[in-house]
Amino acid sequence: MTNSRTAAAVLALSIFASTAAHAQMTAGEVKDPESLRAFVEAAKAQIEAITDMNEGAKLRERLRTEGDLRSGSTYLIVFLKSGEPFIHGNDRTAESKNLLDIEDDDGTKVVQELFHAAANGGGFVEYNDGGTKTAYAVEYTSGITARQFVLVGGYSQDVSHVPIQIADLPKPAVTASQVVDRGTLIAFVEEAAKTYREAVMSEGYSSLTGVRNAFREEGGYWKAGSIYLYVVSGGGITLFHGSQPFREGKPTDLTQTDIMGVKFAEELVRGARSEGRKFLRYHYDNPAIEGDEETGSPKLGYAVSFPVPNTDQKGVIGSGIYLDIDAK
Repeated sequence: MTNSRTAAAVLALSIFASTAAHAQMTAGEVKDPESLRAFVEAAKAQIEAITDMNEGAKLRERLRTEGDLRSGSTYLIVFLKSGEPFIHGNDRTAESKNLLDIEDDDGTKVVQELFHAAANGGGFVEYNDGGTKTAYAVEYTSGITARQFVLVGGYSQDVSHVPIQIADLPKPAVTASQVVDRGTLIAFVEEAAKTYREAVMSEGYSSLTGVRNAFREEGGYWKAGSIYLYVVSGGGITLFHGSQPFREGKPTDLTQTDIMGVKFAEELVRGARSEGRKFLRYHYDNPAIEGDEETGSPKLGYAVSFPVPNTDQKGVIGSGIYLDIDAK
């Protein structure tokens, strides 16, 4: 019995020591394959521990910012199991593409090899990109949605030649260019919410990248000039922005007010989250009008909430339109 307890204690200490070593490994400390593995495994533990949607939404910005999870050329990529980078720590444009078939200088399909290594419990993949490089991949399960992703460190290839993946969506009853008043705005957002919700609920988010790209396509059904869609977490962290992608992963200022004292961001986001939908009239700077920077121009905003898989937390999607006259 004593030997059994001693063995168990030694095993527990060994696991603790290994976990502690991983927890201390940062991007800046990666020097070789073993430290790369420790870094990726430590990041996996951090990411899996996130259970709040707002904290999960901040991950996009964290992976792109110099710090524990990124240092110079050392960064992480979170892949969807369908082959698209859900979050790319270095190349935002790669998030619009499927990389499953990309090859290295030797014709090896590197991302597929990374997925195989991850499925086998985590492992290294060597690839040739102007020289031999080493990447490490491991699967992880989201603490928010219970869905699986692949986390990769050490992988870097030029993917500028890979085409953007745009979903072939049916034409909505009201397109972005047809939004002219309250009624058309509501119809536009309602259908967008349905489309985005279906993408979020798709197996492994497999259709999400294509839908996001369709929502961002200028002159398409879902974006026309100042008419675009945004998606935020219930706490106001930007998940998607049809006009300014750099906002993704960053918090919306819920305290900002217009000239009339209306906390428009807070009312739209929290109203939609609690009531299911929210319509609001407020004033905001219209880039097309000179001289309204201080007062803002009349704007109509509409937002609705949608469920997130395997959790009771909600996201919010909305849009808005500038008007010259009051909306009835």
